[in-house]
Amino acid sequence: MSPISRFAAISAAVLGLLFIALETFRRGLAALGTTPVTVLEDYVAGLLLIVAAAALFRSARMGWPLMLAAGAYATGMMTSSLWGQVEAQLKGETWESQQVTVIAVKAFLWLLPLVLSLLSLRELRAPVR
Repeated sequence: MSPISRFAAISAAVLGLLFIALETFRRGLAALGTTPVTVLEDYVAGLLLIVAAAALFRSARMGWPLMLAAGAYATGMMTSSLWGQVEAQLKGETWESQQVTVIAVKAFLWLLPLVLSLLSLRELRAPVR
């Protein structure tokens, strides 16, 4: 496994678990009954990232295409969340008790899948070795 594949697989696995754990911690399992779509979108992102990581670990042919799809989905999902939080901060609105910390965490959760998507594109464009 190349260093880039190892980085991508480990990052995606950790990120996938974070999406699931942080959403469960933030909203609780009861949110599945009240706001299921909000919870499920994070769970889907987490599961996609974990599946992509597993495929890369196994050196499966679909590893990088799955990573591209998972990274793009997670980046898209986090885009409105991050920028909405930044906008609230700029307007002086308070959504969270630790607004700046939440923005920093959301920025990380937005940037890492973006990096994974770009790495995937790079690997998919590389000549077959």
